[in-house]
Amino acid sequence: MLTLVTGATGFVGTNVVEALLERGDEVIAFGQGEMTVAARGAFARFGKQLRRVDGDVRDAACVDALFAGARIDRLVHAAVITAGVEREKRDVTPIVEVNVAGSARVLEAARRNAVGRIVHVSSGAAYGRSLFEYDRLYEDLTPERPQTMYQITKFAGERSALRLRDLHGLDLVCVRLGSVIGPWERDTGVRDTLSTHFQLARLAAQGGTALLPQREYRRDWVYSRDVAAGIVAVLEANSPSHGLYNLSANREWGGLAPWCEALRSIHGAFSYRVAREGERTNLNISELQDRGRMDIGRMVQDIGFEPRFGPREAYEDYTRWLRQYGDGMRA
Repeated sequence: MLTLVTGATGFVGTNVVEALLERGDEVIAFGQGEMTVAARGAFARFGKQLRRVDGDVRDAACVDALFAGARIDRLVHAAVITAGVEREKRDVTPIVEVNVAGSARVLEAARRNAVGRIVHVSSGAAYGRSLFEYDRLYEDLTPERPQTMYQITKFAGERSALRLRDLHGLDLVCVRLGSVIGPWERDTGVRDTLSTHFQLARLAAQGGTALLPQREYRRDWVYSRDVAAGIVAVLEANSPSHGLYNLSANREWGGLAPWCEALRSIHGAFSYRVAREGERTNLNISELQDRGRMDIGRMVQDIGFEPRFGPREAYEDYTRWLRQYGDGMRA
């Protein structure tokens, strides 16, 4: 079974590639630039199971050549620009070209080449303002109210994918992800919003002091290994009943102190404290408000997948990974 993963050098894409390789699948990893030295070393043991192809979903000739060069059985489309406000102001066209037009280009090529199951990786960002106005978010009940260019383009890419599914009878499923943390996250230059957990890990490696916010904001964190496993479960599910599934942890993670303590076990020089009154945190927290939890009942009942990692299990696994592949945080 040959699976194509787009955006394979990014955070989620690298986790999906790893999960597929460990299952024994053959994988074409398509994306811009190289994987990290750590990832290349980790995946070297898979030999010819993995084929790396450098390319851009905005390049039609490149996408066509990719599909023409191999008989691809399945597709995980994870290529994305995760844009912040500053990128919105200066570079709006590439955001639309990758997240909407690039998605349509890849899916059209998949249709022409009779690819089987397609998983289109979307984001809880498609809910937009509803993320902060509802305690729980449901695929068919919660209104989508995207406002930022990232939210708008993720929603438009997802809706375009589902429209192509209806028009052509594609075997396609969209998966909306929660706030992903864990192994293989790094600053690729196209992810403007890096997780707080990654920022803390990077600060700990530098022996710095983290100034935590006085109030911790609730997020629907989900561990990257669970995200990869969930995507693989959707990839292999027999006749999913729905075209859209939430994929998150579906549980409260609490504050950041337990993660800081886990990091101290690796980097003894690292310290942390709560910022004093009038003192600013040295973490880039993009959304200073509580975020509702994405309900995963549909994923559990229909796909039969439930995340394995709560905070304790995730932090234990993540610290093991950092000890072995800490350089993987760097581009």
